[in-house]
Amino acid sequence: MMLRRVARAAPGTVVAVLLGIVCHATVRERPIEVGDPRTVLREQLQLSDADLSALVQGRAIAKTLTSSAPREMTTAGGVRIRGSAMARFVSQFKTLEGFRTSQFVLQIEKFGQEPHVRDLDTLTLDPEDVESLRTCRVGACDVQLSADDIRRFSLVNWRSTTAARDAASLYRTILFEHLVRYRATGTKGLAHYQDREPGVSLAHETQSLLDARPSLLDHATGLREHIRQYPSHPDPHTEDFFYWSKEVFGFKPVVGLNHVGVHTDPTSGRVTILTIQIYASHYIEGSLGINALMPDRGSKETAFYWVYVNRARVGRLGGLLGTIARPIVQHRARSGLMKSLVQTKQRFEAAGGVPSSQ
Repeated sequence: MMLRRVARAAPGTVVAVLLGIVCHATVRERPIEVGDPRTVLREQLQLSDADLSALVQGRAIAKTLTSSAPREMTTAGGVRIRGSAMARFVSQFKTLEGFRTSQFVLQIEKFGQEPHVRDLDTLTLDPEDVESLRTCRVGACDVQLSADDIRRFSLVNWRSTTAARDAASLYRTILFEHLVRYRATGTKGLAHYQDREPGVSLAHETQSLLDARPSLLDHATGLREHIRQYPSHPDPHTEDFFYWSKEVFGFKPVVGLNHVGVHTDPTSGRVTILTIQIYASHYIEGSLGINALMPDRGSKETAFYWVYVNRARVGRLGGLLGTIARPIVQHRARSGLMKSLVQTKQRFEAAGGVPSSQ
């Protein structure tokens, strides 16, 4: 039963939920020049000549990439979208519009310009998580938390009739404190999970993900430094926002906090969107999702490439169960991303009046 639940799990990021169906663009092959988006596509997606040719012609590609980190799962993909929908793509990402209809996203809300704990009021905790918080101890807890946060739940009056409500309220308060600390100190202020031994430094895992190569951030160095030094050295071409979500992943819903940086290159017009995880309640011990939108300026028709790469450090999939579950989760990530690429392509092309070539 548990493995069936994994088989229905989300790819691990809400970006893979935008809607549409595949179309094939008729694009003449041309030599690859310096700065050509196809160079990025080949490098980031580890494409063969045949795969690159198919992508240029309008077919979507989704892959699981190899990683030197044993706990890392990397899913990547790309597609060429005809028409002038790039700005609309960015706008819908900023409003989270494309995520709300996903079967994998149970709840999602954007924090206000000046975040307040009230922004978390609608977040609900599953009874299983409430029970886990009741029995939570440092080194033995089924919810990812720091040692200090775990101890705070021992102060809840669990015999009270309002215990579940009080625990949920405390949990929302702790999440907000994580956000406040991150906004004040950046990645170095991220939590040290001690729900099990040994603990996990989310700051270390996140810095490692930021340093990974090759990366779409190699083509948006201002964004990488913006995040690395946040909040002390803001990049003038990057816009920030924060959101929380509850998504289906693995064996149970995962509550997450995220920082999004939207970077627009003033010269090339490329847009790079980085989503960095501030907190996750289960499984994920660091995550970096990068979307790159690159105008296809070498083409006679208006079009752009959308490339997506997600790197996630996944814990608690070890042992025999992990050996079985990991490839299932990877498969679901690939298929979920492919569906998103294919559906998003048709949705934006149809909205722009681009005729289908199917």
